[in-house]
Formats: sequence, C-alpha cells, structure tokens
Amino acid sequence: MTLAAHQIATRAIGGTVSVAVIRDPGEGALRYAVAYQNQGGGQPWLCRQRFLDVTQADAGCLVLADFLGAAVVVRS
Repeated sequence: MTLAAHQIATRAIGGTVSVAVIRDPGEGALRYAVAYQNQGGGQPWLCRQRFLDVTQADAGCLVLADFLGAAVVVRS
C-alpha cells in the first residue's frame, strides 16, 4: 500500500490523535473533542466540534488517525 504525502509527513513528525475532555464554561458539563498533536509537544489542534458522547469522539479520533496515518493515544 502506498502512503499519501500527508500520511508520510505525519509519520515522520510523530503525530498522535486522541480524545480531549473539555468542560463547558457556561454549563459546567463535560464535552469531548478530537485532538491532534505532533511529537514536538506544542499546543494540540482541537476539532471545533464538541461531542456530548465520548463514543462519537472516539469514532472521530479513529477516522482522523486513519486519514493522517497517525497513532491513536488512549488515555485512561
């Protein structure tokens, strides 16, 4: 299987995808977002979409990781 250019770049810099937990400042409720971070450890990129259900965020995380060729980080 041939990798696309964005997948080669992501693997070269060691990008990871994970689910981030975010507290809604207005309601105080927990929301979930898909996050991408490179190996340099800079500020992670967060998806604008906030999910109420963690399984929806997990699905988005898997899709983004597959598209980028990135590793999925599971946090407990």
